[in-house]
Amino acid sequence: MTLAIALYHPPMRLMPPPLLFQKGGAQVVGIAPEMFVGNRIDVLYATNRLPVGPRDARVYTVAPDRNLHFGTAHMRVGSEGTSFDDLVDWTTRNSDDRPFIHLEAMSETAALAPDDDPAEAADWFAAIDAALAATGARDLIVYVHGANTTVERAAGQAAQLQHFGAGRALVVLFAWPTAENFLRYPRDIETAFGGAPHLAELVRLLAAHTRAEKIDVFTYSAGGTVGSDGLARLAGDPGAAATRLGEVYHAAPDADFRAFATDLAAYGPIADRVTTAVNMNDSALRLAQLVNRASRAGRPDLRELSDDETATLLAASTGDRMQVVQVHPEAMDGLSARSHTFWYDDPWVSNDVLMTLLFHLTPGERGLVAGTSPQGVGYWTFPSDYTAHMPALVDLLRQRLPDAGRG
Repeated sequence: MTLAIALYHPPMRLMPPPLLFQKGGAQVVGIAPEMFVGNRIDVLYATNRLPVGPRDARVYTVAPDRNLHFGTAHMRVGSEGTSFDDLVDWTTRNSDDRPFIHLEAMSETAALAPDDDPAEAADWFAAIDAALAATGARDLIVYVHGANTTVERAAGQAAQLQHFGAGRALVVLFAWPTAENFLRYPRDIETAFGGAPHLAELVRLLAAHTRAEKIDVFTYSAGGTVGSDGLARLAGDPGAAATRLGEVYHAAPDADFRAFATDLAAYGPIADRVTTAVNMNDSALRLAQLVNRASRAGRPDLRELSDDETATLLAASTGDRMQVVQVHPEAMDGLSARSHTFWYDDPWVSNDVLMTLLFHLTPGERGLVAGTSPQGVGYWTFPSDYTAHMPALVDLLRQRLPDAGRG
């Protein structure tokens, strides 16, 4: 029975509203009805999973493919008949009764082999530009999911990020192949490295063929391995990606810490900012460390670095462009001390994710406070009175957003 439960992959539930949305911020940030038809929302995707079935009803397998496939995931939030008013209620009020996010179908628009002309995916790029124009969004957020994740759950995570993004950025899911079986986790780490070149190519294509001003990258768990290696491949790239890489946010990154630090030194200078959110009691990363025999970037052990690597990391942590957000669950109401899923389970952390990716606020503006680890690494964390900072954050957004109160 325990094994059956562990192998079961239910759809994602819509995450609890980020704290700002619960404290009046939705009136300022707005909601994006342009992205919904009733309770349905479309999520654009790219994947290097091997497809089967007709193009208007694709199923993507756990096997990797050499091609990069592009299309649209058609999602439904809640049950049939759910209204947009229901969505507004779920967006502003926290409750235990959160709806599932169902994948209804995936329609593939194009596929590119490594040497194909990008013009063959012109319709997909045009769909991105049309969605940007419809909402007035300027940036794209490429979401990279974790290991042991079905396409439905990955698309559900991207959909809720897009929903609470309120149309201020467009989310593109990068679905890399996972075994969808926690017993095959080592294979997922191998395929994560295999997905890295495809992610790098996706960022290059988005920068070159869409009107997005910035390409942000948000990774979760083992998606941090895909993102870290993939972004390092962009270092020194003379193309548009080198100048349009915006925010990079790694939540609980399940990536080899030493390799992560090396990659960071490569792509950090071309990104607007790199943020890494960690929980030093993360139980999933504790297990991952045992399997991989090396600490993970979301639960790092500085003793693994050389003196020069440590000095470089310490210097970077004191600047404005590379930041660590340390999650202390004991200061948060209801968050497990060993949480690995904190970015979408906890309204404080999801709030910080959105304030970083959507509005590019500094940690201080977001209500975080500075600290320093015993090893001298600077970090930011949530004060115990974080909730009390929300009125000031609402006022700040009202001042800075020319279209405050839309939607």
